[in-house]
Amino acid sequence: MRAILLIGTVALLALSPFSLIADESVALSWTDVSAILDNRCVMCHSAVAGASKGLRLDEYQAALAGSDSGAVLIPGDVGGSELIRRLRGESKPRMPFLSRPLPDTEIDLIERWIAAGLPEFVVTD
Repeated sequence: MRAILLIGTVALLALSPFSLIADESVALSWTDVSAILDNRCVMCHSAVAGASKGLRLDEYQAALAGSDSGAVLIPGDVGGSELIRRLRGESKPRMPFLSRPLPDTEIDLIERWIAAGLPEFVVTD
């Protein structure tokens, strides 16, 4: 029974957007990042939730627009992106607020996306 559960879990993870986390050769896009944000951030940072501090993370253009304090995502600048500083707890309050932190693997995926220039779509040749 355990073997069946393990095989099923591995198959499910291989098909999920989070399987991209370990493969650094895979080009990332907003779709990959938004899967994480939809799961952990948009309950507070969306048009429906009232966009806490003016930050919306439910749409690509809204995320690029930033918050009431300015940009939270800087293309190619992981360390300068306030979103990463909040997710890592380097800026306060740590995000997600009053919730468990995102796993490092998910933050790493968001960092790779920022480092790649915040692509909305994956460009294929």
